[in-house]
Amino acid sequence: MTERSFLRGAVVLIAASLVTRVMGFIYRIFLTRIIGAQGIGLFQIVFPLLSLVLTFVTAGLPVAISKLVAEALVQQDRVRVQRILRVSTGVIGTMAVVFTLLMWLMRGFVAAHWLTDPRAYPTYLAMIPIVSIIAVSSVYRGYFQGLQDMTPPAWASILEQTVRILSVWVLAAYFVRFSLAYAAAGAMVGMLLGELAGMIFLIVSYRRRGRLSYVLPNAPARSLETVRQTLRAITNIAAPVTGSRLIWSLIYAIEPILVTRSLWLAGIGRDTSTALYGQYGGMALPLLVFPTVITGSLAVNLVPSVSEAMAGETRNDRQVRIRVDQSWRVTAIVGFPTSIVLTLFATPLCAMIYREPSVGPILALMAPVGFLLYLQAPFAGILQGLDKAGLAMMNSIAGGIVRLGLIYVLASQPHLGIYGVAIATSISVVLTAVLHFIGIVHYVGFPIRMVDTLKIAVASLISLVGMLALSRGHAAQLSGTHLLSAILFGFILYFSLLCSFRVLTSRSVRRIPRIGPVLANIVCHLPFAV
Repeated sequence: MTERSFLRGAVVLIAASLVTRVMGFIYRIFLTRIIGAQGIGLFQIVFPLLSLVLTFVTAGLPVAISKLVAEALVQQDRVRVQRILRVSTGVIGTMAVVFTLLMWLMRGFVAAHWLTDPRAYPTYLAMIPIVSIIAVSSVYRGYFQGLQDMTPPAWASILEQTVRILSVWVLAAYFVRFSLAYAAAGAMVGMLLGELAGMIFLIVSYRRRGRLSYVLPNAPARSLETVRQTLRAITNIAAPVTGSRLIWSLIYAIEPILVTRSLWLAGIGRDTSTALYGQYGGMALPLLVFPTVITGSLAVNLVPSVSEAMAGETRNDRQVRIRVDQSWRVTAIVGFPTSIVLTLFATPLCAMIYREPSVGPILALMAPVGFLLYLQAPFAGILQGLDKAGLAMMNSIAGGIVRLGLIYVLASQPHLGIYGVAIATSISVVLTAVLHFIGIVHYVGFPIRMVDTLKIAVASLISLVGMLALSRGHAAQLSGTHLLSAILFGFILYFSLLCSFRVLTSRSVRRIPRIGPVLANIVCHLPFAV
């Protein structure tokens, strides 16, 4: 893949992810103000179960599709692409039908033994049809990602969020008049309608621009590998990815049960425990993971990019090392200042966005490890592209086990409560990121330019001082207008310092598709950035 195509795909996904994440915050703010922390808690109790089921249904095949289709395109192997799609579609379709039926038949068992709050049952029922819709969409997403055509998945995501917001606006606002349980179920129905709209868009896009007769019109009618080799390649990628996602889906499914029961041990009642988990999982975490709109988009592009560099007889190790350095630098540019802002302004941010200032201390405990959290997805993508998905899986398992163990130990302490969950999450993030980093260094060396990292850190610290000076030492008590002014000032100062330190130059910025020339003209007027 060329540098230009890698940047183009990354920029398209970053732009779309940024739009959908902002829309998601609008949706989250609106939903929080309608159904409150308890309603969000009901939604969050059910949502991890959806993630668990989707792990079984998709079986890691979207990542395998993305990686193997990218390799097959380099080899001009049209038959192999068709075989990959047929096998993946057959497996995902069968699993979707099986698990949809199981979720319906076992609804009584789930209500009695899994849901810690019986009010979450209507939300669970509304969730069941979503599984098949997301399963179908995942095949098309993986295929387009393998083609490095990120535009259809990007527009599908925007359409999903649009339909979801409009649906929730109507459904949750209507059903909240009856009960919180039905309002939370209305939010899940809104998600269903959004996923359905996105799936239809992807199907139409495939028929218009994704057919193999358009992509590989002159490819030979025979494959360079046997059916057995293709199946082995799919299994080698899908199995460890599935294992990793299964472990984390189990963790997310067990987490609400473990958190609420640990809080009960700490002497906190059921309703309060549900509300606290809603504050942690439905308010603090979405703010913390917001920068993954950028690093997550990088990870999606890194899998086919690294796979392409490693495909064939001539491995391009230099290209892989460049990708590692780019991932680290982009994550540092985004993660350092974000961690500072979320730590410094946690309480006023939560008060302004959610009208829940009590969420601030939970966020402030996790924000300092934000950089390492944002680094996990790109590094996992690099390991998967290097055919080391099993290593990425083991790292994730280690982090997840530590997370659950610490949640039980810390959250059950009366003096910690929900703050123990935040501490456990932070320790788990550090462990997983460090293990990913050790694995990458082992296989590709240490290609990171630490001088740039130091410059980014210095720019972040100077921006911190500037924001503190503007807030006059009252960062935790700023009003909405003063808060936005301080953050905007810090961003402008930070961007100017990055340009002055030559971390960002007009030449590097100009290579960004479409918006690059405009940004380059701005950078040219800043000191030292040429």
